[in-house]
Amino acid sequence: MKKVCTAKTCFSGIEIRVRGHSVAPAALAVALALLLAACATPAPRDAGTQAPDDAERAGEEDPARESDSRAPEPEREATPAAALNLAQQAESARQAGDTARAEQRLERALRIAPRDAGLWHQMAALRLEQGQYQQAERLAGRSLQMAGSRDRELALKNWRLILQAREAQGDAAGAAEAREAIRRLESDIV
Repeated sequence: MKKVCTAKTCFSGIEIRVRGHSVAPAALAVALALLLAACATPAPRDAGTQAPDDAERAGEEDPARESDSRAPEPEREATPAAALNLAQQAESARQAGDTARAEQRLERALRIAPRDAGLWHQMAALRLEQGQYQQAERLAGRSLQMAGSRDRELALKNWRLILQAREAQGDAAGAAEAREAIRRLESDIV
């Protein structure tokens, strides 16, 4: 077996030999540093994760910032056709009473389009129908957060679903909050 790399000590320092060629220790150190740096690059961020906005980082909302001078919200990304097809299949399954199939189709659709607020609302409606009120409320809240103020009709649907979930749980104060949000949206006081 052939020896690939040897090192020998001499009075002037270290001599490194790689495959019979003498290599300066500084060059080897640089090469090693570059190799390690290439391995240390951060992993790409998952498309499904969302960077927290300023209000989330601060831990509270600042009502003074909620004015007409805010930057316009970015356009919503188009939902891939595969996700829309799965959502349609889920709705058909739900109407046929096959909630397990509807749930499976919606979960697949959400893996394809995790930022689609309409899909989150559809999953919340399914959970409400299944009697999973806390989860329905949480999913409708996620849909509200993703849609922002750009989709008033979806916001109304979400708040109505939240109202039903809170009433089913006996949460009178939460239901009153949901009714107020619905009243504001219906009267265009957004």
